[in-house]
Amino acid sequence: MKKTKDFSDVGPMYSIGEVAKICNVSRKTLRYYEQLGLLKPDHVCFENGYRYYTEQTMNSIPVIKYYKQMGFKLQEMKIAQNTENYFYHEQENIFLTKLEELKQEERRIRNSYGAIAEWLGMIREGNIVASNQLQEINVKYLEQETYVYIEQEFNRNYMDAVINIPWVNYLESHNCEIMGPVILGFEGCKNREEYHSSKVKIMQKPVGRVAEEMPTQSIGGQFFLSSYHIGDLSLIGQQYKNMRAWAKEHRYQCEDKVYERHLVDYWSTMNEDSFVVELLIPAKKINN
Repeated sequence: MKKTKDFSDVGPMYSIGEVAKICNVSRKTLRYYEQLGLLKPDHVCFENGYRYYTEQTMNSIPVIKYYKQMGFKLQEMKIAQNTENYFYHEQENIFLTKLEELKQEERRIRNSYGAIAEWLGMIREGNIVASNQLQEINVKYLEQETYVYIEQEFNRNYMDAVINIPWVNYLESHNCEIMGPVILGFEGCKNREEYHSSKVKIMQKPVGRVAEEMPTQSIGGQFFLSSYHIGDLSLIGQQYKNMRAWAKEHRYQCEDKVYERHLVDYWSTMNEDSFVVELLIPAKKINN
C-alpha cells in the first residue's frame, strides 16, 4: 500500500483517495462517515483541507461494513466510535435490541409477501374466470379459516361495501393487518335473489394475532355451492337464482346464508364489466 505521508508521532498515513480505493468505498461515503462522527480523519491539512488516515483508523471501515451488513444503522454505530470494544459484552443489549428489530422486520416482510401472493392469486383467478366465462355451478369443499369482521347496513352500494372506509379505520384502530379478498356475508339466501338484504358482514382474513376484542367468524369445514358472477354487481341476484335452481334439481339443501368473495372489484379496476365475484352457499346433499 502506498503511504502518502509519514508523521513521526503516528506513523504512515493515507489520503482519502487512497483509503477509498483500498477499502472499496467512495470519498463521499468517507466524508459522510466523518459528518456523522463515525470515522474521523487523523489529520486534516490546514493549507488545502486534504484528509489523511492511519492504518488503525482505516481498519475501522471493514468493521463498519460488517455491522451495516448485520442491519445496524450508521447512527447506531456512533455508540462504538470511542471504544475499542465496538459492540462487545458491555453493549450486549444493543445486539438484543437489533435482533428484536430484525424479527419484527422479518414478520413485516413475511406478512407483505403473503398479502401480495394472495392478491396475485386473486387477480389470476379472476382473469381465468372472466376470459373463459366460467359461470358453471359446482360443489366444493372449503377448509375452515377464520376471518375478522364488522356488521354494517347494506344499501345496495357495492363500492361503499368493498372500498369500505369504516372497515379500514376499524382495522387500523386495532393494529390488524389483513390479506386476501373482501368477503361480504349475508344472512338469507332467498333475500339475496330479491336484493332485499339490509345487513352485511364485511370480512377479511387477518395476518398474525387478532386483538381479543375483535369478533371473528370461521368459514369452511364443509361443502359449498360455488359459482362466479362476472360483470355488473347489480345483476348478481340472477346467479343466485340459478344456484338455487341447480340445488333443487341436484337435491342439495342450502343454508340460509351466502358469502360473496370479491376477486376483481373496485380495489383493482373501476370497469364494472371486469368484476369477478365468487358466490358461496353452504349446502349439503339430501339423501332421501
